[in-house]
Amino acid sequence: MDKFQEVIITIITAFLAGVGWIIRRLFNRIDEAHERIDRLDSLVDREYLEHQLRPIRGEVSLILKTLLETSKRN
Repeated sequence: MDKFQEVIITIITAFLAGVGWIIRRLFNRIDEAHERIDRLDSLVDREYLEHQLRPIRGEVSLILKTLLETSKRN
């Protein structure tokens, strides 16, 4: 009976150690992702994004204008 209890305790301990390892690894990955995002936040500002989006907005406006003109004809 003592051996059986020792085996059960060993299995439970190994299982809990595995779960703890997985949780620790998961939270480390989340922390690393937050650090990378924080570094990117300092590189990208609103002015940079506006500069990058300006050509796309022009194309979207042209597409919208074309669609509206086409819908008025039909």
